[in-house]
Amino acid sequence: MFINVVATVLLATQAAAFTAVPRVTTSSRVMSMKVDGLVGSSAPLGFFDPLGFTKGADAKTISKYRESELKHGRVAMLAVLGWLTAEKWHPLYGGKLSSNPLEAFGQVPPLAFVQIIAFCGLLEYAFSEAARGEGYKAGDYYGISTRFQNAEDPAWTGFQTRELNNGRLAMFAIMGEIAHSFITGKGALEQLGF
Repeated sequence: MFINVVATVLLATQAAAFTAVPRVTTSSRVMSMKVDGLVGSSAPLGFFDPLGFTKGADAKTISKYRESELKHGRVAMLAVLGWLTAEKWHPLYGGKLSSNPLEAFGQVPPLAFVQIIAFCGLLEYAFSEAARGEGYKAGDYYGISTRFQNAEDPAWTGFQTRELNNGRLAMFAIMGEIAHSFITGKGALEQLGF
């Protein structure tokens, strides 16, 4: 019974790929002009939105998407660093955790997860309060953009593009590290022989 339901859903989603897509020329043309100039559009892909989240979105929604991309990229950069560091140096719990981060994740006491979630909630609250400030720009919690007189300053746009691209790379890197550890049962450094 379950297999029949899954097969039906899969066939329905495949059939949807061959239906006509309505075209909205005016708004998409205006939107592409707004989106193509965003910081972070870089070669070879330019503005990368394969799932079309920004089509028909207003400036506020696009700003929210950019803030989410920055936040996820920053978390991913920290996750990659933490994943690699945890293999060789894990002082918590008397060093009794596994050097494989996936195994160590299961060895952490449940109360520690409560602390982690509470800390993340505190950060989210602090960042949402910072976002209510006057002159706030998406993801700029510390007001770094106010140090530049011109928002189009090459130093500022270059900094933003590097942060976005490094965050994008880190999101793929942490997914790869998790997949490799899951498949091989070894951490990333252990797989390389370190």
